Amino acid sequence: MLDHRLILLATPRQIGVLDWRPGHMHWLGEFAADTAGLAAFRQIVARHAHLPALLVADTVDEDYRSEILPHVQGHARAELLARKLKQVFRNARFTGAWRQARETTGRRDDRYLLAALSDADWLTPWLSVLNRERVPLAGITPLSMACQHLLLKLRVQEPHVLLAYRLNSSLRLSYYHNGLLRFSRLIGSDTPTQLPGSAADEIAKTQLYLTGQRILPREARLHVLLLDPSGQLDSAQAPLNADPAFSTRLVGMPSLARALRIPDDFLATTPEVAPLAAIAGEAVQLNLAPPELLQRHTEFRWRRGLNFAAGLVAAIGLTLSAAYWLHAQDLHDQARQIQAETQRGDARHAAIVRDFPALATRPDQLGQTLALATQLTRAPLDVNAVFMPLGQALSAHPDVVITALTLQDMANGTGDITLDARLADFDGNYRAAMSRIDSFVARLAATPGIAAVQRLSSPVNTAPTATLTGKTTGETKPEETRFTLSLQVRP
Repeated sequence: MLDHRLILLATPRQIGVLDWRPGHMHWLGEFAADTAGLAAFRQIVARHAHLPALLVADTVDEDYRSEILPHVQGHARAELLARKLKQVFRNARFTGAWRQARETTGRRDDRYLLAALSDADWLTPWLSVLNRERVPLAGITPLSMACQHLLLKLRVQEPHVLLAYRLNSSLRLSYYHNGLLRFSRLIGSDTPTQLPGSAADEIAKTQLYLTGQRILPREARLHVLLLDPSGQLDSAQAPLNADPAFSTRLVGMPSLARALRIPDDFLATTPEVAPLAAIAGEAVQLNLAPPELLQRHTEFRWRRGLNFAAGLVAAIGLTLSAAYWLHAQDLHDQARQIQAETQRGDARHAAIVRDFPALATRPDQLGQTLALATQLTRAPLDVNAVFMPLGQALSAHPDVVITALTLQDMANGTGDITLDARLADFDGNYRAAMSRIDSFVARLAATPGIAAVQRLSSPVNTAPTATLTGKTTGETKPEETRFTLSLQVRP
C-alpha cells in the first residue's frame, strides 16, 4: 500500500520498530544501543529497506523556541528560517522550524516553533544503519509532536493542555496551546518521579516555568492529562486537583486503545506504540532531519509518483481497451442479428415466391410487351400536318434549296425537323446571303404550327468570340451558303 512505512522510536538507550500500514500494525521489537542490538536492528531494516521510515526521537537533549517572524514565502522564507535556526541553535545539526499560525493584528507576522536536538551523537549508529541499507528516511521528529497527534485522537478541546506521559521509566511533560505544541521537557529515570508527590511537583514547576516565560498566561487554568501505562501517575491527580490552577484527568488504556483503534491487549503489552500509531499516517510538520538525509526519500517519492502515474495510465488504457472491445462485441452482435434478420427475410421472400403461380413469360418480356403496346396505342404522327408549315415557308422563299431533311417523332404529338439547306444562287455577297437566310428563319418562326426555330449553323459565324476567316476574291459557289436549322413543329 502507498502508506506502508516503518515508525522508529529512538532513545539514547534503545530503538523500537513499528511496521505500520492503515488498519494494520506489527511491533518488530526493541533493540539496545550495543553491538548485538545494532546487528539485530540491521537485520530488521534490511528486510524492510523498501519502506520509508519516520524516526521519532525521545531524548532530554532537545530545545524549543517560539518566534514571531515576518511573513515571507518561497526562497526568502527558507533563507530567513536557515539564518534564524543558525542564530538560535548555533551548530546543531538536527534543527527544524514549524509555521504554526499567523498573527491577526499588526503586520500579521508568522508564529514559528523552532526545535533542535542539542546533542544527537547517540543517533549516529542508528542513522548509519539506515543509510547503509539505503532506507528512504521521511524525517526526524520529536516525541512531543507524536503526542500532539495523540491529543487530537483523544479529542481534547481545552486551550491549555499539559500532557504528562510516562514512558520507558521517564516522564515527559509537553504543553499544547489550542492543540499546537509550544514546549516539552523530558525528566530522566534518575529523577525519583516514581515517589508520591514527585510527579505533581514536576508538573507544578513546569507550570511556573511556562508562566515565567510568558508561554502560559498567568490567569489561564492548565488542564493536565496523566497518561501512564504502569499507573504510577495516579497519585498525582489528587494534589493537582486541590490546586485551582489545575484540572487533572487520567487517560486509561482502554479509552486510549479506542481512540487509536488498536486492540487493548496489543496496547497493554507494547504501550510505546501509542504515540507512534497516532503520528503514523500524518504528515511530518516539524522535521529535524537535515536535507542530505532526506535525499533518498525525495527520490522514493518521485519514483512512487512515476509508478503511480504509469499505473494510472495503464489502468486508463486497459479501461479504454475494454470499453472499445465491448463496443466492438456489441457491433458484432448487432451485425449478426441484422444478418440473421436478413436471412429470415430472404427465406420468407423465397417461400412467398415459391407460392406464386407459374408465369407464361419472363418479367422483362412483359415490360417489352407493355412498351410496344403503348407505342401501338398511341396515335401515329401526322406527317402531312408536320410538313405543311415548312412547305408554306419554302413556297415563300423559292431561293432556298433543301439538301437534307430529318424528321423525328417526339412521342408527344410533335415533330423535330433538322433541315440542311443552301441558297440557290450566290454572288459572293455574304451580307446579302445572311439577310436572305435571316428572312427565311423569321418566316419559319412566324408560321403557325412551328413552335421553335434554332439555327445550328450558317455561312457566317456571327459569334462575338469567332475569328474572321475567308477570302474576298475568287470564284464563289452556292454550297458556301449552307446552313442548318432545327424546327419543333406542332400540327
